Amino acid sequence: MLFLILSIVFSTSLVVILRLFKQWNIKTEHGIAFNYFICCITGILAMPNKYLLKQTFTWDGWWICLLLGLCFILIFLLIGKSTHLLGVATTGIAFKLSFVIPTIVAILLYGDALTWNKIIGIILAVLAVFFLAYQPDDNEIAGDKNEIETNSFIYKKAWMLPLIIFLGSGLTDALFNFIQRNYTPAGFDHVVTIMVFAGAFITGFILFGFQKEMYQWKNLLGGIVLGVPNYGSLYFLLQALKHSNFAPSILFPINNLGIVALSAIVGLVIFKEHFTKRKIIGFVLAIISIATIGFLN
Repeated sequence: MLFLILSIVFSTSLVVILRLFKQWNIKTEHGIAFNYFICCITGILAMPNKYLLKQTFTWDGWWICLLLGLCFILIFLLIGKSTHLLGVATTGIAFKLSFVIPTIVAILLYGDALTWNKIIGIILAVLAVFFLAYQPDDNEIAGDKNEIETNSFIYKKAWMLPLIIFLGSGLTDALFNFIQRNYTPAGFDHVVTIMVFAGAFITGFILFGFQKEMYQWKNLLGGIVLGVPNYGSLYFLLQALKHSNFAPSILFPINNLGIVALSAIVGLVIFKEHFTKRKIIGFVLAIISIATIGFLN
């Protein structure tokens, strides 16, 4: 249970820090790129048996982890943009409702039981994403109005970001669970997380490494602030998957219930984000969906 709680706290902190990047005048994509470098350093320092690093490229799962890292940074960049435009609460909820996809994969591939409560929960989750994501009214954009108006395409398409994050995050969670089940030898937990973040950093460097403004101290400091909890969020999720008595189709909903609730509280209390009636409906549906799948067995 401790690993599960730590995963919830560290995961929620990510969208909060991304929201603060704007106030700290840190360019999101540059902070994210450095964050993955810090994740790799954190993993190496946290490894009790660093000799295992020498065995990395003799291990047949390294390339899948690099591929997963590519997916991670692309989704994280979208989360950063959505957090600025739509707020912590909306982004955090849509991000973690993605548990639907690994739940379906666990049922189809790993023999997790398909029950009525899971079917109902998945349907409710899809409805929740719709209510949270669709933003027909201009005044529901949470970010910098002047900045948004200079780019009409971003302004008009911002409502699509939570939907894309929902799909992309769900697929990466499913792939992460696949790696944990099939490609993680005993003692390789830190190696898995380091390689995932290495793949993300390599991708980030290819995308942004030739931009001079990336190499500013504020971006590096932002990467440090984001990188340590980011590493913790993935590592503790892996530990929860390994040591919890919950099946993955139940653990993901319980984990995400905590993140959804905490993200909403942070958005409302700290950032004073406005919840429309539609967002409130989406939030309630999200809570019911996760509780239905996670606790009604």
